[in-house]
Amino acid sequence: MKTALATLGLSFGCVAFPACASADDSTDIQVPVLQHARLMPLMNTPPAAVAAVQPHAAAAPAASMAPALSPASAHAVPAATDSAPVPLALAAPVDAAPVAVAPPESTAAAAPELSPELGALELIGGDGHMTNGYGHARLTSLRGMAVTSLGVVQGELTQQSRFGYTGNYGSVSLTHDFSPDYYSTVSVGAGNSPLFSSWRGDATAYRKFGSERQYVAGIGAYYAKGNESARSDTGLLLTGIAYLTGVVMEGGVRLNWADPGSILGPSEYIAATFGNDDRRAVIVRYEHAKETYKVLPGGPELVNFKSNTVNLQWRERINRVSMLLAGLEYYQSPLYDRLSFNLGWRWSFR
Repeated sequence: MKTALATLGLSFGCVAFPACASADDSTDIQVPVLQHARLMPLMNTPPAAVAAVQPHAAAAPAASMAPALSPASAHAVPAATDSAPVPLALAAPVDAAPVAVAPPESTAAAAPELSPELGALELIGGDGHMTNGYGHARLTSLRGMAVTSLGVVQGELTQQSRFGYTGNYGSVSLTHDFSPDYYSTVSVGAGNSPLFSSWRGDATAYRKFGSERQYVAGIGAYYAKGNESARSDTGLLLTGIAYLTGVVMEGGVRLNWADPGSILGPSEYIAATFGNDDRRAVIVRYEHAKETYKVLPGGPELVNFKSNTVNLQWRERINRVSMLLAGLEYYQSPLYDRLSFNLGWRWSFR
């Protein structure tokens, strides 16, 4: 059987809250917030139920991070990572979806069905312009995904620069199916400079509901130790996903306690995914947050203001092994605004 992730096959990273987020909760320019694989079925049908990945299964799964929902059928439906989400966030083929039949008068040949991904690589670069003289925020990121007997393994290496700082961060995560109804994702990461956590750990558990397991609820927690002695973050995540006709909806809340001071900074987000990685996928995401500590030119500072972020992602299939990735993001806060553009490429291994 396929793992959910494989079945969803979307990208790396979480749509909800990227595991690569810095301890200061200030990733000014993020890798496109790709759907957490589990969060992004790139097929407009409910994901199929799965347990553990069989290395030699007839059809292998694909990619964004967690087990797939499962209809009552015996076949898993691949779809989308980060995230999504994704953060660590997120090109899934379909092996059980019905194929539309062209009318007799039509001469157009139906596009061949893609086999599921066994692995994938994404290379992404981004540049953002910040107002009020803060300059540019730049990023380069390499992400990888592989379907294994334990589940879907993802890794990421990223470098970001802004406000005069440059930092590097690396993370690895595992999404594992325990049963047709339960799965989890755990991740660990480490980085340098004030832009990132010196180390971080995340764990999230998911439960599927509905006659076709088309609804998913998740609860998770994380701890991030900053590169400054007094800085750290502890958080709780609540997420929900609904696989509806023609669209996948996702929403969530994060409660983040920042030290020093144990200051609460909550945030809420909602995202919608249209289409799938077999041809084209469009992801729209909005987040409202109360920010506490933020990295600025003088280092981490307590800001205690509210911000809004709107993100648009476009994923265009070029051929069976290549996909073009593009993202546009607008961030607004009382201190400055930022407009960022990300461009990348995805290689699929089937």
